Amino acid sequence: MSVTESKAKTPAKTSKKVVKPAESAALKAALEAAQIEMVPLSALVKSPLNVRTIPYPPESVREMADSILAVGLIQNLVVHTLPDGLSGVAAGGRRLAALQLLQREQRIDAGHQVIVKRVSDELAVVASMVENNNRVAMHPAEQISGFRTLSEQGKTPAQIGDQLGYSSRHVQRMLKLASLAPELIALLAENTLDVEQCQALSLESDPARQVEIYQRVKAQHSYAPAHMLKRAITDTEISVRDARFMFVGREAYEAAGGEVREDLFSAQEGDGTADGVLVGRLVQEKLESAALAVEMQEGWSWSLAREGAVRNYGDDREHYLVLPEPEGELSADEQRRLDELYATQEATATYEDEAAIQVLIDEIEEAASIRAWTPEQKAACGVVVSLSDGELCIQRGVQKKVQAAVADAQESTVSQASIHVVASSTPDVAEGISVPLLKKMSSERTLAVQAELVRQPQKAVALMVWRLCSCVFHYCMGSVWI
Repeated sequence: MSVTESKAKTPAKTSKKVVKPAESAALKAALEAAQIEMVPLSALVKSPLNVRTIPYPPESVREMADSILAVGLIQNLVVHTLPDGLSGVAAGGRRLAALQLLQREQRIDAGHQVIVKRVSDELAVVASMVENNNRVAMHPAEQISGFRTLSEQGKTPAQIGDQLGYSSRHVQRMLKLASLAPELIALLAENTLDVEQCQALSLESDPARQVEIYQRVKAQHSYAPAHMLKRAITDTEISVRDARFMFVGREAYEAAGGEVREDLFSAQEGDGTADGVLVGRLVQEKLESAALAVEMQEGWSWSLAREGAVRNYGDDREHYLVLPEPEGELSADEQRRLDELYATQEATATYEDEAAIQVLIDEIEEAASIRAWTPEQKAACGVVVSLSDGELCIQRGVQKKVQAAVADAQESTVSQASIHVVASSTPDVAEGISVPLLKKMSSERTLAVQAELVRQPQKAVALMVWRLCSCVFHYCMGSVWI
């Protein structure tokens, strides 16, 4: 949060000239004796005697203009007569800038009457110095107290902002700080706490816990940094911008009894945190529901919902085997529709339109791929549903390696029986050859293959690429990738 509207300034050395008591007394007497005058805005200019040379911040002038428009000019300007007959504003330069802004916006005209008091040239400098030396920004604790009083009178943040020249967002933030424990606001008034620390503590709605968290963090770190206070409050929570929360949806989260902890002080509108444990449970329930729906609709033998997709490495490699996705066969209507979409995609002018068409293309191709799974594959495999970058990830054709081992054993038994039958009628060509000779012949064959690959490097590279792709996009035979 920007705290330009509320942050108390640390006292610092100043190079401003100090006004002598005699000069102050003379100015006071002159102002008391001066008559109130009404001068048209067109006759007012900033005085060359005004000691304020740094331009006023635009947001400061805007706030003053809004305040003048809401309640009028409460404090008169101090002017002196210039040689050309105009009135130079020695005290009240920001008010003059705000009035001129309203004139440019055509909310007031050049003849708008402004309240002034006129002094001599000598006292004009004194008036300018007194005003700028005494100009102190309102302390955040004072703003909190004042805004709270106006709110208790029934005024909305927008009304308070319009009345005092603040943005409604700033008023909302300061009213949020008004919910702090009284002892914490007292520490803010004493400058023991700063605005950022109070913003962090205001994330906790219970005043007693606010104090407890502050004291606990302060005991560990003498200054109690704002980020550590915030972490102590939201340690078990996740951001509402987290992919898991967005997957569940705020409506479903609140329907399950969850509450969003709003962060009014975030730079992003609508930011906050949510209960991480509850969000995790809701994510799992939603994934399980989706997995069961795919299993029942498509006829897979089992389904599983989990946090991440099945990978071909780590523990997943030991327990699962993901079959390659079959290439679907498109119907004539689907092929015709795809051709139309590809032609339209080529003619699109924006990336957004191209992406929207790609979604339709993917849907058609995915539908064809789903149809390509055979009943035998569905009977031996299942479907795994997970969350990937906030989107539903569906993996079909996932086989549990325990089931695969059983199937392989059964197939091996049948094969051995077949081999036995064949062997009884067909003599083994290797029969009568000694084991050492078989090993030597096998080694010679390996050497021959290696020599041939050296002579044909393109084929050697092709074999290596095939092996690597098999491991990355499918699975590797054996215990190592290569």
